[in-house]
Amino acid sequence: MKKSITKLPKSQIAVEVSVPQDIFESYRTKALERASAHVEMPGFRKGKVPMNVLEKELNPMAILEEMADLAINEHFPKILVDEKIDAIGRPEIQITKIAKGEHLEFTATVAVLPTVTLPDYKKIAAKENKADAEIIVSDEELESAIKELKKAREHNEIHQSGAEHNHEEFEKKEFDATLTDEYVKDLGPFENVATFKEKFRENIANEKKARETEKHRVAIVEALATATEIDIPDVLIENELENLVNRLKSDIAQAGIPFEEYIKHIKKTEADIRADMKPDAEKRAKVELIMMKIAEAENLKPKDEDIENETKRLIQTYQDADPLRARFYVAHMLTNEEIFKFLESQK
Repeated sequence: MKKSITKLPKSQIAVEVSVPQDIFESYRTKALERASAHVEMPGFRKGKVPMNVLEKELNPMAILEEMADLAINEHFPKILVDEKIDAIGRPEIQITKIAKGEHLEFTATVAVLPTVTLPDYKKIAAKENKADAEIIVSDEELESAIKELKKAREHNEIHQSGAEHNHEEFEKKEFDATLTDEYVKDLGPFENVATFKEKFRENIANEKKARETEKHRVAIVEALATATEIDIPDVLIENELENLVNRLKSDIAQAGIPFEEYIKHIKKTEADIRADMKPDAEKRAKVELIMMKIAEAENLKPKDEDIENETKRLIQTYQDADPLRARFYVAHMLTNEEIFKFLESQK
């Protein structure tokens, strides 16, 4: 079986294949059997028409196309394995020669995992890794957070009681940061105001630290993406774009707003939204490829037991989650965490 491979832009390849006449012809019986299942003829039960009768009745080209489909479905995956081609997405098949008594020729165009030549990612990460700033929660920040807590709690109590209230007036209402032991005991297992404030200050500090960590990680990722050139296949960009659009639709649905109303309100079409999101989708696809390559280069992966434990926890929280998808998601998240820890350790 002859084949030739040509590299194309956007990390695609074209595989030209010539299937010898004898191999192509070997699929005729199976093609007729497949066709017979859908053919009804007077005097014969469905699926029981003799092959010689069936071949005379069917369009010769229809039989050849069925043979081609069988041949391509069997041999193209083998070619990918033999040539060690990391194909992604569905191939686009074009039959270039098909005739009885002749060899079959077809061209398959398919996206492949792009070559990722990493920059000096350790040096780039080290440059972004500055000394951790001390996380301090001032008294003013603590007081402001207490006021917001009291406001949110009162707002929730009003909604639960079903009482009518003016939202605009409520938003203007001033709350003070004064607390009593009785008030904080109603919030949770707190002995007094002092223990509540200590725990609340700690929670605020943890939130600030999480935001700083996220900001730092974004800076590392941005620097890596800027320093790396990748010819990203359209299929990966489209996958990321679909994820972003679906997430937006989900968020809007949770807010109780029909998507059609939302796009009408912002005076855009779904096509406009997709166009706006495409640069972000391309960047996300690029970052994903970079992270995969770093994990491969440094052999970074989470422990199996951590994946199992986190997957069980996720399924307990979201009981309708598909176990395989949940495990894949967890493995992906934990792998990224390992990569970030590695990059953050560079000095």
